[in-house]
Amino acid sequence: MEYDLSDLLGEPAAYPEIVHESQLAALLGISRQAIGEHVANGVLKRAGRAQFDLAASVKAYCAHLRLHAGRAGRPSEGGDVLKAERLRLTKAQAEAQEAKNRLAAGEMVSAEAVGREWQTILRDVRAAVLAVPSRYGATMPHLTANDVAALDREIRAALEGLADGNA
Repeated sequence: MEYDLSDLLGEPAAYPEIVHESQLAALLGISRQAIGEHVANGVLKRAGRAQFDLAASVKAYCAHLRLHAGRAGRPSEGGDVLKAERLRLTKAQAEAQEAKNRLAAGEMVSAEAVGREWQTILRDVRAAVLAVPSRYGATMPHLTANDVAALDREIRAALEGLADGNA
């Protein structure tokens, strides 16, 4: 949307076309050094020695501000890959340290310790299940040795199936 400066500021005679660097700095609310930086970066163009076209300078400065406001919160056009990688690395290091702290505080258990515990539990279960035929045969005198052996084979086959993943 294009505006004529006189529409915004009132009478055209009240506002000069050309202003001094210090007047432009005061109007834009920035320092004279910042004016110089904007000239060096190509945002503002001088109309003469320390002189600026007021309307063109205000438009150019506002366009510059809009451009940078639109980029806020996003990586620069160069991608700033190094900054993103450092951030990712820092985050990973913080997560790793947090995990170590939780492990030390007893809030977490290592997968290796859990695996060892489950091996112990399953060894005990296997031993108890394998003992069933002989204990059952001792309490049931009417069963023959073949009956107890058949029960033992079935239990062993079931355990082997579980070990192979064929429940």
